[in-house]
Amino acid sequence: MKRILTFLILLFPIASFAETTPSDEPITIYWEDLLPEGELERMQEQMRAMQDYPYADHFSQAQPYYGGFGIVQDLVGQRVRLPGFVLPLDYQSFGSMAEVSEFLLVPYVGACIHVPPPPPNQIVYIGLDEPMMFEGLWEPIWVIGTLTAEANNNDLGNTAYSLVLESTEPYEY
Repeated sequence: MKRILTFLILLFPIASFAETTPSDEPITIYWEDLLPEGELERMQEQMRAMQDYPYADHFSQAQPYYGGFGIVQDLVGQRVRLPGFVLPLDYQSFGSMAEVSEFLLVPYVGACIHVPPPPPNQIVYIGLDEPMMFEGLWEPIWVIGTLTAEANNNDLGNTAYSLVLESTEPYEY
């Protein structure tokens, strides 16, 4: 009995350490995970109100946007894995390849090119220390990195989140 008790006492610190050691695997999240509680309902209400927006002169009036800068605080600082599409902000084209130094990760192809752009909490800004080469910018990817609540404003779409990029992977259907 004494041996069993000694074994359990020695095992307990190891077991509790194993439970508190962070995993090397990032948390897989999806776009809806970036919306704070109640945000989807607020966005739906804004979209209904936008149906009454006067589009008399499509090119001279400021375009409406919907959604907001609300964030999910529990995700800030987390190492995440998020799928999306690259919308380059600063790049050089080399045939079918593009060297990109900053981009927006967006939830669907053509986001930010069409009006209105996705809400700020549905776009993630990614600035790179070193440019990356991308082939097939219309193909979805996974980004892996640390999510921050650093907002970014630019001509294509404002963001509520940024990501410190570690790596990318092809998105497998």
